[in-house]
Amino acid sequence: MKMDGKRVMTAFLGLALFMAAGCTGTKSVSRAPEARQEHVVMSPALRELYREAAMDARMVESIDGYADIYLTTPKRDSRAYCTVQVQRSKGARLIVTAGLFGWPVADMLIRPDSLFVHDMLNNRLMVGRNNGENLEKVLGVRGGFSQVAETLFGMAGMAEPESAIRSVTRGEGKVSYTLGDAGGKKVLLVDEASRAIEAMTLFDTSGRKSVEFRFSAFQEQRVGDSLTRVPKEIDMEFFRPDELTGSRRLRVVYDERVINPPNLQIGFRWPKKARLVNLDDVEKMPWL
Repeated sequence: MKMDGKRVMTAFLGLALFMAAGCTGTKSVSRAPEARQEHVVMSPALRELYREAAMDARMVESIDGYADIYLTTPKRDSRAYCTVQVQRSKGARLIVTAGLFGWPVADMLIRPDSLFVHDMLNNRLMVGRNNGENLEKVLGVRGGFSQVAETLFGMAGMAEPESAIRSVTRGEGKVSYTLGDAGGKKVLLVDEASRAIEAMTLFDTSGRKSVEFRFSAFQEQRVGDSLTRVPKEIDMEFFRPDELTGSRRLRVVYDERVINPPNLQIGFRWPKKARLVNLDDVEKMPWL
């Protein structure tokens, strides 16, 4: 899918204005009841299931598409329409649009170590480090580049080998794999019939749930020479150490997209005559 400059710019302003206006059309997220599972012994079949699920996740290297992005926090309930371009481990570009006519309001380039945001409402170019504090200013959630990228990809990146699996539970057609290391643990929920990862939960070193991903509305889409089931809807929820502050949720619902488009180059339209601002000195974006 080739993105022309006009449509790309149109998409990015939408996120900013939609958040500025405080749109309340956020799509509600329905959670299925947790599957009742029991601990089981790892078997060759369960190892193969893990391999297949992990391999499908690694097949997605880049995406070029359009999506609704929903932000839910204790104080906000917002929606924006965005152009989304993302390359694994390299960067992502979001163009936010707003209003009936889809005027672009913000253009964001998100790299693993840096952020560039053109605030079109105020003609400012904000530049800064990519850290949790600055990402929260830009997207409303305090996360890392890899977590935001996983949400945009919709396929959980699986770098862990089988030897990292600590335990397995099974029941009601689902298998949960618990993987652990010195940095905490990760739990994957895999559907046995579709062989797809439906959820991924991250826990910190103290055992507290920190981030949860949910993948749903799966559809078959061509990836290379084969058809792969990919989720249309991706939900990422951050949990605060202080539960009284509530969680923050970023939800992506794709309208259309091309997976692994050939020769995708993530560019960035450098604004002319825009005032240069350090993101560290900004309290919040105008659309938050």
